[in-house]
Amino acid sequence: MKPFIISLLIALFLTGSVSAQQKWTLEQCIDHALKQNISLKMSELTKQNQEITLENARNQRLPSVYASGSQALSFGQSLNSQGYYEFGNSQTYSASLSASVNLFSGFQVNNTIEAQRFNLLASVEDLKKAQESMSVSIASAYLQVLYNKEIHQVAVEQEKLTQIQLNRYIDMAALGKIPEGQVSEIRAQFANDKLTTAQALSDLKLSLLDLSQMLELEKWSDFDVVVPSLEVEALSLQLVPAEEIYAYASTHKPAIKASEMRLKSSEKELKVAEGGYYPSLSLGANYDNGFYGGSTSLADQLETNSRTSVGVSLSIPIFSQFDTRNSVRSAKLNIKNAELEVENSKKTLYKEIQQAWFNATTALEKYYASKEAVTQSDIAFKFAEEKFNNGRSTAYEYYEARMNVASALSNLLQAKYNYVFCIKIVDFYKGEPLAL
Repeated sequence: MKPFIISLLIALFLTGSVSAQQKWTLEQCIDHALKQNISLKMSELTKQNQEITLENARNQRLPSVYASGSQALSFGQSLNSQGYYEFGNSQTYSASLSASVNLFSGFQVNNTIEAQRFNLLASVEDLKKAQESMSVSIASAYLQVLYNKEIHQVAVEQEKLTQIQLNRYIDMAALGKIPEGQVSEIRAQFANDKLTTAQALSDLKLSLLDLSQMLELEKWSDFDVVVPSLEVEALSLQLVPAEEIYAYASTHKPAIKASEMRLKSSEKELKVAEGGYYPSLSLGANYDNGFYGGSTSLADQLETNSRTSVGVSLSIPIFSQFDTRNSVRSAKLNIKNAELEVENSKKTLYKEIQQAWFNATTALEKYYASKEAVTQSDIAFKFAEEKFNNGRSTAYEYYEARMNVASALSNLLQAKYNYVFCIKIVDFYKGEPLAL
């Protein structure tokens, strides 16, 4: 009996600790995950990196300015500050400042900016898509915890019923009303019920662990969830046709928007490549000065040796080993690939909505069928219990009838939470937030 007592105390301790833990709502879980999940943080960094890329593209409109300086030692014949060659060692110092700005390059700068802007918008939508996927995963894990909680409670109640029946049979055997063998049968049933309860508790703790890991919690043992009131009959499913849901989702869901933004970026990249056919025009300015060792003072040399120049540079492409042509061809292929990606994203979304709509419409039917199965199995159990108490059936038959009730209850709970999840997924595609 000691192992039984120890395991019972452990189970009671674990159950008690669960009830005293901090409880989170689904909304709190989703909000926390969106802030703390590492994968989402990585997606946020990707978006920030794209912001830097866009900033770099915009900065191409600014002029570039460079400064340089040098020092040289000459031995033997060298040029002096008056422009004559003379024998002897000398030192020269020079410095220059140059600037240039792009005036025209086939609109490549503007189109590059636009391409990177669309890439940034795509990154924003990618982040939203990752957040939505995480929210759905959190909702699924949350409902799994709720399901395991109810399954565990059913197992506990079944164990209590068996305990009551066992105590009753022990008393009846002591009075000689039933044989000791029937007590042994009930003991075996009680042991099986204890095992079922322990497994249900293990499944519950594991589902809580899975959810806490998704939330990046360090101390999952202090974590628990709020059990909301879920009345299936009150969750009215609006049987909106899948086509209407898709009409909304196709213009609002991040997956579609991201692919459309990348298509627009590809179109701008084509313009950038075509800009290689145009001549480029730039404006440049330069200032340089120097100092030569000798008798002439530094101030006089700086005034004499200074030189300033301003000029315009025109570059006309004539032949570039077909580099521009191939860049244009490659950009056109990228556009076709982006168009296929948009089409594929829309088809995938439509299939997902069709599947969600079908699951939602059939889940309620399964729920009502499971509910009827519970009703009928409960009626059958009451008859089996009456026969068993009157000695007209065996403990095995009684236990089998009760197990049918437990199985029906398990199926009902599974159908219930499957129905709730299906409804939430349909609502999700309709643009409604995930909440219980």
